[in-house]
Amino acid sequence: MILELVGARIMAPYLGTSIIVWTGLIGIVLASLSLGYYFGGRYADQGPTMGRLSIIILGSGFLIALCVAIQNPVLTFLSQGQTGIYLNVVLATTILFGPPSLGLGMITPYAIKMRIKNLETSGTAVGRMYALSTIGSILGTFLSGFVLVAFFASTSILFFLAIIMGLLSLMAAVRPGVPAKISLIVLGFLGIAAVSSWRSFSEQHGFYDIDSRYNRIQVYQGHDQDTGRMIRVVSTSPARYQSAMFVDDPTELVLEYTKYFRLIKHFNPDIEKALMLGGGAYSYPRHFLKVLPHAGIDVVEIDPIFTRLAREHFFLEHDHRLNIIHMDARTYLNNCDMKYDALIADVFSGSYYIPFQMTTVEAVRRMHGILNDNGVVVMNIISSVKGLNSRFFQAQFKTFQEVFPQVFAFLVDGHADPEKSQNIVIAASKSESAVAMKNNHPELNSMLQNLWTGDFEHDLPVLTDNYAPVDRYLIPVIN
Repeated sequence: MILELVGARIMAPYLGTSIIVWTGLIGIVLASLSLGYYFGGRYADQGPTMGRLSIIILGSGFLIALCVAIQNPVLTFLSQGQTGIYLNVVLATTILFGPPSLGLGMITPYAIKMRIKNLETSGTAVGRMYALSTIGSILGTFLSGFVLVAFFASTSILFFLAIIMGLLSLMAAVRPGVPAKISLIVLGFLGIAAVSSWRSFSEQHGFYDIDSRYNRIQVYQGHDQDTGRMIRVVSTSPARYQSAMFVDDPTELVLEYTKYFRLIKHFNPDIEKALMLGGGAYSYPRHFLKVLPHAGIDVVEIDPIFTRLAREHFFLEHDHRLNIIHMDARTYLNNCDMKYDALIADVFSGSYYIPFQMTTVEAVRRMHGILNDNGVVVMNIISSVKGLNSRFFQAQFKTFQEVFPQVFAFLVDGHADPEKSQNIVIAASKSESAVAMKNNHPELNSMLQNLWTGDFEHDLPVLTDNYAPVDRYLIPVIN
């Protein structure tokens, strides 16, 4: 279970954290365990010994360590290919986690064979071994989910697991020599020291790889392609920035779609209090506080590590007008009794995926309910407006139309290629007064010209808590 849960974190920066990744990981691990049970049983029938059991355990530990060693080149190669998300997930999980899962699967039937002394007590022996195995899985699940992932790097956890397997193999050996034990322990600590040294070296050069309870977060620096200026970015998904900042001006917006959040002033000029769902590195909240000096903003960010990183690396400073709430965005909406003039939603669970519970008509109704009479919602999604890739956009647009009297969509990359997947900012106004699509500010006026005025191609139902196939709609976008 530790291997499986940590495995999802290792794949997240390359393949995302969608249901597709989890399905592939669980399926391949179960298939590998099944093969392990089969081969372990056949191997046990050849005459089980503690020496052979120790070899199986040691081999499993070695395969876990090998998984750590090859994960970067394997995942980089697959993520840069053109094979599609399904095949990428299957190949990645098979190559990285299939062999160690097969080895771990061989242990149980082999150990059971050794425990059976006679047929009269075979049921008890088998039941006891499966009970111990299940208890171990439960402990591994809670240990990795509640403790290990929160405090240790994913690769360090798997490397430590490999060392534990090595030590267990020595305990299972018939006559483990003291020098062999000491050598393995020393080798393990040297490995941990090497991993820690590499992380320290990377951080000294501006690259941080941090695991939180919710994300695997990478922070690094580079140059903006358009201006050549130094930027610092944070990423939790394949080749995408969750937030970015100009090092020489932390309040200036880098990512084009975040500039569209400024349209809240066009739809509601009298903003005193705003709510943002999804803080990331707090690039937009910093900008908001600068350009609206008399307004305040609440930011709901589920991951406290993001907030810490924003303070350490993205110049987020204390401001009495900024209120940070560490909570799930939908939970906050469900329980909020505040009123806001604007709501900005930029909530992603990895790659292109918005958590489905944030897309549904029930969530949109809660957004509508916490807005003042002239309030506005702007929500960032990734989709296209025509073709197969447009299904998520059209379903989401229709869902907002179910609740708000006026709904608009702005194409961040423009209308040149309507079948291209791009950032789309949906704006929904609570007011029934007509909104003019012109603004005296040149940049805002340019954004308004990217208004989508097309027709729906797909007859899709409104998204609901009971049925919101967001992942299925977005699979072509990812591919």
